[in-house]
Amino acid sequence: MLTFVFLDYKSADATLGCIAHFIAKCGKAREEISFVVVDNSVDEGNFAKLSAAFPTLSASVFDGSTLEEKSADGYQLFLWKSPVNGGYAKGNNAGAKIAAEFLGSDYLLFSNNDLLVLDDELSIESLVREAALPQVAIVGPSIVDKKSQPQNPYFEKPFFLRWGLEYLCYPLARFLPKSLSSDDVQTNFVSNPVFRVMGSFFVIARKKFEQADGFDPHTFLFAEEMILSHKLKKLGYETHYVPSVHLLHNHSEIIGKNYDYSRRLMLRFDSEYYYYKKYVGLGTLRLTLVRWIVKSYIVRKKLAKKIKSLFR
Repeated sequence: MLTFVFLDYKSADATLGCIAHFIAKCGKAREEISFVVVDNSVDEGNFAKLSAAFPTLSASVFDGSTLEEKSADGYQLFLWKSPVNGGYAKGNNAGAKIAAEFLGSDYLLFSNNDLLVLDDELSIESLVREAALPQVAIVGPSIVDKKSQPQNPYFEKPFFLRWGLEYLCYPLARFLPKSLSSDDVQTNFVSNPVFRVMGSFFVIARKKFEQADGFDPHTFLFAEEMILSHKLKKLGYETHYVPSVHLLHNHSEIIGKNYDYSRRLMLRFDSEYYYYKKYVGLGTLRLTLVRWIVKSYIVRKKLAKKIKSLFR
């Protein structure tokens, strides 16, 4: 069995639409499919909307909060109301645990609720076949954004190029060659393995996910897939990219509505700071220096915006 794990944050309509979309796109799948939805909203209205969308087969308690078993057009679906918003890692870890304990899932497919399948059918078999290889753990498809720009896969970039140079050179950073920018998308994919794939949609065998102790719960919104790929690599597993499966990342505005650009940037930096310190072993001095570069970039960017507004 393959279980889709969705994490919802005040976006019930998007989650319900995405589930309906995947059900329609998986009609010919030979793999048994099920769903787990974790509502991280801490919002009664959002949970009520999710709950009302499907008939309830049973209700119980998981980890001190409501767990409902549903039928979604004949597919098993478990809906859990998280008592706190613990972020991406904690929410998806809970979803994976529900999939294991209540569904006995063999494979987990972690998905955002803003993905659209571009193929006539979502080839679950292609993803599972790759994930079933003994040396493989994480498997991700081709993902593009609204402008058809690729979002998978990624190569590993040194920390200073990832966070330091481009932000240090602002506002002249646009003149840097791509090799010196922060961009780490592997645009010319040649062969597997790859460093990582997007956390917005990927497949992994449940036992391998559990072997790596799941997502590191010390992050909130970013770097989760980076850390998981690193942990699995240490265990001898690879991350693979399957270019024959195509999805569109139809970016939702949920994060943008709750966090402005500066806050999102620092949340992402703080998560990767944690990754580079704990898992890569970079020293505090170097990390702190780059933190100040990023913070100064935010100040310079805000100042530039104010100056531009004076000439409008």
